[in-house]
Amino acid sequence: MKYTMHAGIGTHIDAPVHHISGGKTVSELEIEKFFCPCVLINVTHKRSENLAISVEDLLDYETKYGKIKEGSFVIGYTGWQEFFHDSKAYRNEGDDKVMRYPGFSKEAAEFLVERQVAGIGIDTLSPDGCNIGCYPVHKAILGAGMYIIENLAHLDKMVESGGFVVALPPKIQDGSEAALRVVGIIKKN
Repeated sequence: MKYTMHAGIGTHIDAPVHHISGGKTVSELEIEKFFCPCVLINVTHKRSENLAISVEDLLDYETKYGKIKEGSFVIGYTGWQEFFHDSKAYRNEGDDKVMRYPGFSKEAAEFLVERQVAGIGIDTLSPDGCNIGCYPVHKAILGAGMYIIENLAHLDKMVESGGFVVALPPKIQDGSEAALRVVGIIKKN
């Protein structure tokens, strides 16, 4: 049986091969990397189309909750998910045809590579935000063999620390991207 679909639509994963020649495909990613402790970097109070989650934001998180552990899935919660059902607002395309929305800074991505996280996610179209032309966040994260999940939703229901994430993409042969469902797990008291 054969299915045909757009891979980079809705909540989806970018595998290293998406930007890195010879990088792993979706089907080559280790399944263990999809069952992770979740780190939610909540920067909704700073929401702006020009917001770039910084190393300072990550250090603020670590001051409050402890060092980001190796193998964690780090989510940038910018509040942009509120625009998801209004494609014009979500894409935020100016007269110059450039889309503007929050993302991670290149330095924050490099910091997370040093922390050896499993991958990163964000509630926008790309973790590169306004860096769309050069993709430094994609290059840093995917170049380190990690993955990226874009267009995350319902982050207002996730805890900043102590939660877990399960994110299982279909095992698409030679796939650089794949739609997937991400489930947050929160311990009940």
